[in-house]
Formats: sequence, C-alpha cells, structure tokens
Amino acid sequence: MFEPERFDDALLGVAIFAVVAGVQVVPWRRAPYIGLLATLASASLLFGVLAALSIGIAFLPAGIVLLVLLYRAIARRQRTVARPAALGGALIGYAAVLLYLAQGVPATAECFPNGAGTSSRRWPGSAQLQLSSGGGGGIGGKEGVFTGRSEFADSIVTFRCENGRLVEFQRTPR
Repeated sequence: MFEPERFDDALLGVAIFAVVAGVQVVPWRRAPYIGLLATLASASLLFGVLAALSIGIAFLPAGIVLLVLLYRAIARRQRTVARPAALGGALIGYAAVLLYLAQGVPATAECFPNGAGTSSRRWPGSAQLQLSSGGGGGIGGKEGVFTGRSEFADSIVTFRCENGRLVEFQRTPR
C-alpha cells in the first residue's frame, strides 16, 4: 500500500508548473541543442546535490561538464534564442528531478509470502513512532497470515496480509 504525503503532492504541482513553463519558453525548433544541454545539466547538478551522500556524487562531474558545454553553446548562438532555450531547459531539468523525488514514495505496508513490513514516512515531521508485526508461521492457526500496526504522529495504520497479498488496510487519524 502506497500513500503519497502532502509534500509529494506539492512536489508534483511544482514539477508540472515547471514543465509547462519550460515548454512554453523553449524555442525547440531554433535551439534544441541548447535546451537539451540545459535540461541535462540542471537535472544532473540538482540530483547530484540532493543525493550527494550516495550515488549523486557521480552526477556532479557530469553536470559540470554539461554546464561548460552549455556555456560554450550559448556563446555561439544569438542571445535572443539561446537565453530562453537555456532557461526553459533548466526548468524542465529541475522538474524531472522533482518528479523523480515525488514518485519514490515508500510503501506504508508491504506483504511478502513469509512476512510483512512497514516503512517510516519519508518527510520530517511524520516519523514513525512504533511498529509491531505479528506472524511468523501465521496468526490464529493460519499459515501465511500476518498483521501489522504502525503508529505515526498523525495516525495509526493497521493491516493484514494473507499469502503475500494485502487484504486489509486501515488508517485511523489521531
């Protein structure tokens, strides 16, 4: 069971606005190379900074190289064409990273053939307080039946899994 949080909806809204604004600004027919370079450079740099403590560090050098290529491409074109293309491409690149962040929602409840689990929420202020999961060989004499309960700051989640499938899920606000 996946439940996006409010901040995920905000990321989605900002990303959609940036894509629409970027598409409206970029003169795609007159400067597609500049728009593409700006998209790739901005996405690489933003993702590299946001994920710098993991895989993102590999994106930073690529983003810097793309930024240098973008600078050189802008210098060779007319400024009236190159500037909007670079701005629109950058908006689309930032939006791509925001869309990637918004789609990576962790599962609130997850069922497996041999158990069940939950994850803590992703954004600060909604941390998981407690997790309990019953099961092992089954509950109430039934094999493959597992229940779980997670307490969050704003709600309590209970769920039941049977044979690796989520059959019951309930969120109760506090």
